[in-house]
Amino acid sequence: MFIGGFYSLDVETMLKTQQTVKNADECKEKYGFRLMCDVGNNYSQKIYTNNGRTASVFAFNHCREKMKGKRALLPDYLCLSVISALKAAEVEYDFYHINKDLTIDIGSMEQAITQDTGMIYFIHYFSVPQPKAVTDKIKALAQANSLLIMEDITQALFSRDEERMGFGDYIVGSTRKWYPMTDGGIVAIRDGVDGELLPLTQPYDESVYKELLISSLRAYYDAHPEAMKQLYLDREAEANAGRYKDLTPREMTDESKYIFFGTDTASLMARRCENYNYLYDRLKSLPEITIASSEQAGNGEYVPFGLTLLAEDREDRDKMYSYLVNNNIIPEIQWKLPIDYYTPGKAAMELSERNLMIQCDQRYCIRDMAYVCEKIEEYCEAKRNF
Repeated sequence: MFIGGFYSLDVETMLKTQQTVKNADECKEKYGFRLMCDVGNNYSQKIYTNNGRTASVFAFNHCREKMKGKRALLPDYLCLSVISALKAAEVEYDFYHINKDLTIDIGSMEQAITQDTGMIYFIHYFSVPQPKAVTDKIKALAQANSLLIMEDITQALFSRDEERMGFGDYIVGSTRKWYPMTDGGIVAIRDGVDGELLPLTQPYDESVYKELLISSLRAYYDAHPEAMKQLYLDREAEANAGRYKDLTPREMTDESKYIFFGTDTASLMARRCENYNYLYDRLKSLPEITIASSEQAGNGEYVPFGLTLLAEDREDRDKMYSYLVNNNIIPEIQWKLPIDYYTPGKAAMELSERNLMIQCDQRYCIRDMAYVCEKIEEYCEAKRNF
């Protein structure tokens, strides 16, 4: 069995939910989705798209008139999907820096704001929101310069903090990365924010097909753990690349709606926290690695996306990645920065070159996490004795 990597489709939840409603849209109305960071119930309008990229495109299209001739301000530690969404929406952009501890360099942000800036886009990294001093400053800068705010909660979908989250004009995220489904993204528009609501197109495209192939492949690899891992990794890469080919905002597929709205999110969150805390407690004392994720990420208020480690350098990270893959553990790199588009700061580049994220989601139990720890410890011991 693989630990990590893309999800397989949760057919059981899909079929159980489907039996309780007439159609997928009724499923949405019956079960709904609680946006955890919306403590004050300020986001009554939520749009469910096919992925996080198209959720961002939808949001940028919604504020197109306000952003006409304006530029978005982005963190220099980010995924290519953010830049792809801006390009698809024809929005220009500039950058500010991130510190080594994943907090925003507020001085850098202030210096980057010009008369052409129209939006601050920022990310809550690895489940924990930006510090209150940072979010207070973002609010103040936005008010003083008449800027929109877009919050990316892809890595913090189930985290909540009334003072530090849930205040943007737009909240965007990828729900697909939290649920066993082929597609999914979310846009939440703050009440009172005006703009154009463009219709979503039909949901099915190449990326959904590629994701379904992953489900079949995972079943095969579960039965044949000795099979060549690279062939599976190539399919994941193809599925991910497919989401960049067409950034038209589409509806979430019916199958994913049944899973998304029908999943027991309380159990999902509890299992993630339990797994994360085990990983954190067992690995925190290893001298060969640094844990970039916060200990707070498993406290229940902040629900973990994964446990992110920092290796000694890029070479060490790549060796650890290969070692884990050879042992049927598929970590993630968050992220390989899109340096063709900009020059990241030193802190962002170091984070990109050293990080490795271990998944701790609801598919797994403590026994699985113990196996992951055992393999990381083996790698570190071998490195120590080399």
